[in-house]
Amino acid sequence: MELFFKIYEGLDREGPGNYETTKRAYDMCAGLPDRPEILELGCGSGGATIPLAQISGGTVTATDVHRPFLDVLVERAKKAGTADRIIAAIMDMGDIQAEPESFDLVWCEGAAYILGVDRVFAQWKRFIKPGGFLCISDAVWLIDPQDAPVELREFWAKGYPAMRTAEANNAAARVAGYEPIGNFTIDASCWETFYADVERRLDEIEPIYGTDPEGRTIIDLNRTEIDLYRRYPEAMGYEFHVLAKLR
Repeated sequence: MELFFKIYEGLDREGPGNYETTKRAYDMCAGLPDRPEILELGCGSGGATIPLAQISGGTVTATDVHRPFLDVLVERAKKAGTADRIIAAIMDMGDIQAEPESFDLVWCEGAAYILGVDRVFAQWKRFIKPGGFLCISDAVWLIDPQDAPVELREFWAKGYPAMRTAEANNAAARVAGYEPIGNFTIDASCWETFYADVERRLDEIEPIYGTDPEGRTIIDLNRTEIDLYRRYPEAMGYEFHVLAKLR
């Protein structure tokens, strides 16, 4: 895990997305207060945190388990002029330390898979105020997974066995007590920007960690993932889900 963090420490953003993607999802959350209280889980170094603070005008409690990510976030927030509305906190997304129904919006870009979407739906809802929202982006199949190339299915069966379609995520959200407000697939250009940054970082760390068995495995897995996405971009992607809490 430590080496995984080392790879991602050097990235501009820890997953595919951009300002426009964040804004598009936020704008779907109709009826939020003028200055909402937002809990962001798995914030990384602030790729979505600072846009959220800028777009919402509210306060973002940004959490992650890796202190170096939060240190970078704090510095970025100072440069962006949003430091007074961002609270950076060490917190495990599976063990949220907050009062029930204390946030208007719970947000997570690219990290919900760590717990699994069903667990996210069940555990995070209690922290959302009545009438509030949950916004997550999640890796999904864009086609029937049975129609996907075998090598792609086998790779994700190991990497994210719970991955399913956006429609299946929406169905699970309804069962868990949410109303899907909308969802959209993150543009492929976000993936290419992200993967180009990952490749740059892999090139930097490979001379240092490439001869270590764990390092070799992680580096090779990342390069395989990039190669598979570029060969089969129509098969899987990231879907942004905007969900209203019902009960």
